Amino acid sequence: MGAIAIIQITGDVTTCLQQLTGRTSWTNSALQLVQIPDIDEVIAVIISDDLAHIMPHGSIHILNKIATKLETLGIKKVNAPRFPEAENAIERAMLHALSITKSPLAVELLLQQPALLRNASPTDADLARSAVLNHLIHPPKVVLLGEPNTGKSTLMNALTKQDTSIVHELPGATRDAVGARINCGGLVIDMYDLPGVRESQDHIEQKAIQLSKTLIAESVLTVLIADAEHDWLQVSTPHITVATKSDIKTRADCNIQVSAHTGIGMEELTLALRDEIVPQKFLTHDGPWFFSGYSPTEE
Repeated sequence: MGAIAIIQITGDVTTCLQQLTGRTSWTNSALQLVQIPDIDEVIAVIISDDLAHIMPHGSIHILNKIATKLETLGIKKVNAPRFPEAENAIERAMLHALSITKSPLAVELLLQQPALLRNASPTDADLARSAVLNHLIHPPKVVLLGEPNTGKSTLMNALTKQDTSIVHELPGATRDAVGARINCGGLVIDMYDLPGVRESQDHIEQKAIQLSKTLIAESVLTVLIADAEHDWLQVSTPHITVATKSDIKTRADCNIQVSAHTGIGMEELTLALRDEIVPQKFLTHDGPWFFSGYSPTEE
């Protein structure tokens, strides 16, 4: 996601741009500020006889409207981007990964890979490290888990800086999993606020708890939540313990103490999530990253 999007067009690009914008005069390699009627003002450029880029605003609403317009013109959508600036297969794979990565931390690392991957064969250690670093490209799942009324939803809202979850003093206010995408110090994660795990005869809540179990199994990290009045839930998956409501009462048997209301410990929590999922030693390692979408056989 960004302020500006890039739509790549291949084939008879001059005809396509004329149909899309109404402009009839085009010069290769010259940036043109043009209007797609009733949709957006865009920058367009013909890169070669069969390749052009349209750069509209990055709003999903605008992109959907342009996609619909292209479809009405009979232009087929494909997921095979071209990178004419790439000098080899490694650079093409790197640029493609760069175009889809969600985490800012990935950018500098990906730009270093063409030099590191040239003639490189992966070791088991390289592959293990690469699997972790791939979380920079594809946001990993992280779940908040704790007994009802321990402050999970309030914490979720503080992390997202918006009213993402339902907050209520009654236990069980969260009746379904609520997800949001969060930037944790440069690592983007998909975090889920799960319903409090408890015995329930409520059919809807039982379904929500079953969904929780599925998400826990798919997650790379569980954030166990408890305040001073509740116990920690027991899990066998990788986890950290976060004590909530520290502005009211603290507890020592945790990794981090936070207060969603005062902000105490919130920055420490986001950095801890990042370092737990993608350790600093992997970010600073000087070995090659065999990133998702690249294969040594492409060289």
